[in-house]
Amino acid sequence: MPDQFSGLWIIPILAVLILVHEIGHFVTARMVGVKVEEFGIGIPPRIKGWTRNGVIWSINAIPFGGFVRVLGEDGRSMAPDSMNVKSPAQRAFFLAAGAGMNVLLALVLMFVVLGIQGLPTTNIYVALVEPGSPAAAAGWREGDRLVTVGGDAVKTLDGVAPVIAGAAGSSLAVVLQRNGERIETTVEPRRNPPSGQGPTGVRLADPTAARIAVESVIAGGAAELAGWRAGDKIVSVDGQAADDTFVVRYFLRNAQGESLPLVIERDGERIETNLEVPIAGFVLTEVSEGSSAGDAALEPGDRVVGVAGEPAVDALVVDTVLREASGETVLLTIERDGQRQQVELIIPQIGADENALGAIGVNARFPLLLTAAGINPDLQPTYEPVPLAQVIPRGFQEAYENTRALIRGLGDLVTGQVPLDQVAGPIGMGQITSEALRASPLPVWVVLAQLSILLSLNLAVLNLLPLPALDGGRLAFVVVEVLRGGRKVDPQKEGLVHFAGLVILLGLMFVIAFVDIDRLRDGRSFLP
Repeated sequence: MPDQFSGLWIIPILAVLILVHEIGHFVTARMVGVKVEEFGIGIPPRIKGWTRNGVIWSINAIPFGGFVRVLGEDGRSMAPDSMNVKSPAQRAFFLAAGAGMNVLLALVLMFVVLGIQGLPTTNIYVALVEPGSPAAAAGWREGDRLVTVGGDAVKTLDGVAPVIAGAAGSSLAVVLQRNGERIETTVEPRRNPPSGQGPTGVRLADPTAARIAVESVIAGGAAELAGWRAGDKIVSVDGQAADDTFVVRYFLRNAQGESLPLVIERDGERIETNLEVPIAGFVLTEVSEGSSAGDAALEPGDRVVGVAGEPAVDALVVDTVLREASGETVLLTIERDGQRQQVELIIPQIGADENALGAIGVNARFPLLLTAAGINPDLQPTYEPVPLAQVIPRGFQEAYENTRALIRGLGDLVTGQVPLDQVAGPIGMGQITSEALRASPLPVWVVLAQLSILLSLNLAVLNLLPLPALDGGRLAFVVVEVLRGGRKVDPQKEGLVHFAGLVILLGLMFVIAFVDIDRLRDGRSFLP
């Protein structure tokens, strides 16, 4: 599938996840002797329906979701094949079956990925250090690689977080690697860190370990001028082993506008080179009429390489500079038709929750640093084979860790540690799919399988939340019935609660859809 349409993979992925979920309800309804009245794909109103074996099979207008409607779920029918006359255990079995099927699908996909591909190995890096944090006091720096934490070798990001959190209020030994050297440090994680910061005050990155080869060299680019050729492999960057994309991107980012020493391998021979790293900047894709950018005569296609005297090395720097210059006039350095020129730009006041580029009236694209340096990379991931006897237990372990991470993420969302614009609906999921396929060095089928695993587990967890209109909300009423000694809640009252929940859920879906569209329009990414 062409790159511009890669986000469309989310359509068959969601279709399969929903179908599997509803099959779970359908099969268990038959198992407990309940009549299935309708099997629907999508949310009503109905577009088309046909009847077979006494079941209405329908396609509905809102394409995100599905349902199985059974006799008696409204609490009115008392027929022998009605859900209303079944025991609480049978009804709970029916309600939990959809989530159970999603968990089962995730496990099966996990077993397939582990058995065929193995586990990609990851390296853990410090991507950001907050000033005044315990990590800053311990001497940690952006770009440091974590080697051991608390005496144990670092393997996964999920394995690091509990160790750090468990050491809150005490000293923790952490060994880092910096420019090829091991550095022993001691950090004291905080019990009550400031909002938006973890116990140590860092943001960690866990790129997949991979060798970076040159698939092709861009004519006239920095790599061609440095003598690079297709098939070359990057061995080290400024003395640091190039074990993954983080190392290469980190050094390229910091060396923009300067010369960077790199060692490449060609036909078994190592060659020392110096790459004159250009400033990547950002390319304007849209300029709004009547905006500050429009008044400054900026045009789509302009490449901005400097803002207020600062090189435009990445989105974070640009955002920071624009915010600091709110209400002032600054100079932009742009490239247009191969020529550099400076343009005066009036920066409006930028709100705390406002996108800085959107405030000046532009959408923009930040190019990949490797592409800006003049190469199209070929990433070759490093895998850890999983013995056949370990595929199933390791699959359960991976599924458990993924589910824990999902639940933590929900908790962070409720407590406000994760902003709403990081929540994704189907449109946002398409963006995530496209970005993951573009950024990941893993084969396409592995990336799609991993996304399917995460989304399937996500669907299972969300559906079991005790919220009206969801399976978990209906399960909650079954639990209330048991606690009341078998006395059911008035079906009409329960129906009103679920109807209100459905209305709120649909409203939330539309709000998230607008947030997703706004994110795409502003050119913002899910990836750091």
